[in-house]
Amino acid sequence: MSAPTVTTRRCPPGAAPLAAVDDLQVTAVGEHVEVIAAVPVRPDDPNLCGHFPGFPVFPGVFVLEALAQAVDIALRGAGRPRLRTRAVEAVRFLAPLLPPDRLTLDIKAVADGPDRWAVTASGRRDDGTVTVTMRARFDGGDLVEPTGPDPSGSPTVTGGGLGHHQVRALLPQRYPLLLVDRVLGLAPGDRIEAVKTVTATEPCYRALTDDAPPGDYAYPASLLVESLGQTAALLWLTGSNTPVGDEHVLMFVGARDFTFDGVAYPGDVLRHVVHLERVIADTAFATGETYVGDRRIARVGTLMAARRPRTALTATAGAETATSGTVGVPTGRESSRPGVPPASSNLRWKG
Repeated sequence: MSAPTVTTRRCPPGAAPLAAVDDLQVTAVGEHVEVIAAVPVRPDDPNLCGHFPGFPVFPGVFVLEALAQAVDIALRGAGRPRLRTRAVEAVRFLAPLLPPDRLTLDIKAVADGPDRWAVTASGRRDDGTVTVTMRARFDGGDLVEPTGPDPSGSPTVTGGGLGHHQVRALLPQRYPLLLVDRVLGLAPGDRIEAVKTVTATEPCYRALTDDAPPGDYAYPASLLVESLGQTAALLWLTGSNTPVGDEHVLMFVGARDFTFDGVAYPGDVLRHVVHLERVIADTAFATGETYVGDRRIARVGTLMAARRPRTALTATAGAETATSGTVGVPTGRESSRPGVPPASSNLRWKG
């Protein structure tokens, strides 16, 4: 038996609803690996406010999440893809976890091939009560995010798409104001089509009461415009031949003929189609439409954005009247090809 390795890690690997594991103790024992993971049930965990209001109970699925995080942290090889849950063969919850309980997971992992593990685990509270037993399988076969045409068959523009990891690499916005999920297709400097899914868990719905009328769930027009503007930003950024820098920002300077023909609700998918019309000096002009399915719910006749040096904006803070935002189309100096910035342009779309 080798000496145990103790790890303290609050940051979960990959996308996760919470940082579920505080401490790990890992020990190789013959043909298997033993892992002891500490899982705190924090009273201030925002998830517990909704599960359940007035009577917080640690969700059983978060015990599965804790197992997945512990296995990945303890067993993933250096430089290898994440160990992902491939099967939960059995799980049985025997007692609830209430704040401020603390769960200890006793995990036994047996190698089942390269980057593959068969796992059994049990969980106990500090008072010794066994709360859960589990059997699961994990492997390191990475999943590829889909790109390109929408599998639902919606029409797309010419060219390939962008997965969310590529959208995130191009736009500086982050949660909760990164409002483009995926680009279905694009023709750089000409046209782009992108989607954003509206979900009931977004911050804009957080304050709604249970007796709110159905109309209160309409997605805010301001966020729809922001999502459309970020799509326009991607249209320019994907056509740039140089890395994006921080020397300039883009200012939303105006719009004409913005009309809303309908609304979107949780569960709807916003589909934005944006055309870059022209670039004059440091100002760009675009048009755009937003659909839910085949139903158009919004359009803008003219969307205008201008490039401004960051230093100039800092020097005149408080004096500028233009609104800093992300609605518009990035632009460089006037190009010989309308709508396409020169290769020397070095801009960042900033919200």
